[in-house]
Amino acid sequence: METLYTGVIHGFPQAKGLAGGISPGIGAALDQDGAVSLIVVLGGSLSLVALVFAFITYSLFSDLRSLAGTTLMNLLAALFMVQLLFIIGVGGVQDAELCISLGLSLQYIRVCVVCWLAAMCHHLYATVASIPSRDEPPAYVKYSLFAWGSPLLSLGGATMIQSQESGDLWNIADLTPFNCWFLGKKATVYTYGIPVILLLLLSGFYLLKAAIVARYTCSMQLEIKQREKMKKRRTLQLVLFLKVCLTVGLVAGCGVAARVWENPFLWAMFCTGHSLQGLAVALFVACNCRVLKVYSRRAHKQPKQQIAKSSSMQLLAPPPDPV
Repeated sequence: METLYTGVIHGFPQAKGLAGGISPGIGAALDQDGAVSLIVVLGGSLSLVALVFAFITYSLFSDLRSLAGTTLMNLLAALFMVQLLFIIGVGGVQDAELCISLGLSLQYIRVCVVCWLAAMCHHLYATVASIPSRDEPPAYVKYSLFAWGSPLLSLGGATMIQSQESGDLWNIADLTPFNCWFLGKKATVYTYGIPVILLLLLSGFYLLKAAIVARYTCSMQLEIKQREKMKKRRTLQLVLFLKVCLTVGLVAGCGVAARVWENPFLWAMFCTGHSLQGLAVALFVACNCRVLKVYSRRAHKQPKQQIAKSSSMQLLAPPPDPV
């Protein structure tokens, strides 16, 4: 019996040529042997597990629930939704409404990811520069409005451009070869590619300013030990943010290039990189020194807590004689 999943979402119809004699697309050509689909499912599943672990880590420990940790948790949540929607599109979506909804949702959340990344870089610069009120609740509200609200503008523009480009918003002939992971070429370039480039440049600008201010601040320290400690800490933070920016930027750039040029090699690289980007980012943020120190402190405190509990008279009493 044909189910909703097999018949509507993933019907896997026979390959048919598109209008003008064009081949069904690089997505169908690469997915014939199932290798790319397998990579996407396995890599995406690992990314989802890693993102959940990183999110739980930052939500459990109070030492990590600062404004920086909260913005990072929003970034992890956005990445989780991107990876989940990405897996849904494996093999193609045959229903027009589901296909358009998937493309628009991915368009919005992908921009949200880069917006949260820019907000994190701005907060790092504000922390290094010691800007007043950087950790107050209004700062988080501003970051939330920026990261979750501004992508709605690109989403509205994408809807308009997609309607004009295809002649009908529900025309998915140009989307199904790409598993509905992207909208049309113009919508992808103007409402996804360009905003991502601008946001990554903004993130790099704040990282550069943070590096300059951090170097100046460290040079002002008189004690050599304190100066080296501060320098090492700032360097680790800057390298962490730089690695996350490069990972997200490379995957986004590869995806836009594969959508525009329809190159099978770029498409395979994008599918692999996108499925593993959540795992990479989760490892970056969960294996940094601050998180490891929190784990080590918890591990050292555990034996002391057990000793304290054993001091009660009930626990110190001898066990009853066996019957």
